[in-house]
Amino acid sequence: MSETSATASPRLHRDAFGHLVLLTPDGRSTSDVVPVRAFPFSAPDQWISLCDQAGREILCLADLSVLDPQTRELLQAELAQREFIPRIKRILRVVESGGSARWFVQTDRGDTDFELPSEDNVRRMGDDGVLVIDAHGIRYRILSTKELDGPSRRILRQYL
Repeated sequence: MSETSATASPRLHRDAFGHLVLLTPDGRSTSDVVPVRAFPFSAPDQWISLCDQAGREILCLADLSVLDPQTRELLQAELAQREFIPRIKRILRVVESGGSARWFVQTDRGDTDFELPSEDNVRRMGDDGVLVIDAHGIRYRILSTKELDGPSRRILRQYL
């Protein structure tokens, strides 16, 4: 594992097939790299690993600020495409049945519903963020409980 320094900055671009290509500061080129966030919730712009298709780390970026704007934008777009984490904007209602609960929510990607198998699948993230994991392992985020409306906060309080 090598960490980037402030003196040299790696570059990324897409090849003719749309794959991400990494050019490291020492001149090595690796095709079809996969970016992975080490701390996607607590430090989304820090400690990004660039891995090959076998999952081996090629380079670790301590902070995205070391990248030129074009490379940073490409990397952030790639990460956003890979990470599907809808944000819950409103909890419409919860229907409990047989030990599980069906949540009906409004997200940044539209209205949906999902099964919550246990209260343990609702976790605090930081001061007022929340992570909800449904029965299929799909993660939903609430960035700030303060941004929810009153009825949504009352429902959520039952699970925290």
